Amino acid sequence: METEYTNVASELKNGNFIIISTSGVSMEPLLHDKKKKNATQVLIRPLSDRPKTGDLPIFIRNDGKYVIHRIIKEITDENGGVKMYYTRGDNCIGYEKVPPAAILGTVEEIYRRGRTIKAADRGYRMYVSIWNTIFPIRRVWYKLRIYIHKAARKIRSK
Repeated sequence: METEYTNVASELKNGNFIIISTSGVSMEPLLHDKKKKNATQVLIRPLSDRPKTGDLPIFIRNDGKYVIHRIIKEITDENGGVKMYYTRGDNCIGYEKVPPAAILGTVEEIYRRGRTIKAADRGYRMYVSIWNTIFPIRRVWYKLRIYIHKAARKIRSK
């Protein structure tokens, strides 16, 4: 999920919570694009402690874009410090390496369809666990879907 807000980093670095609308499709079905009818907003808390696997951090890519993706793995050094986080959007099959310094905060609450979903709630953590467990099945499905679309385009173009 990408956002175009320019003051996100400064607000979070100053210790302020922020609420933003999400954009993009990389975190569907959890987070929806702000242009859609069922758009999602998120409450992001400034980084106060080390993010953990399953959290939704907001980080800055090298190109300057803000992204919200789920932490799927962390690589630690010999002292237990985090060297690198691996993140992935819920609607993606690839992952992204994110250095700890790029992370500004984490999603604490999700607002959609008139409901509030708290990242600390048991139901949300269960969703995260199930979604990550079925990743191998989702990955096969995404690749199969791409293959089918390519085949259909070839048939239509003949």
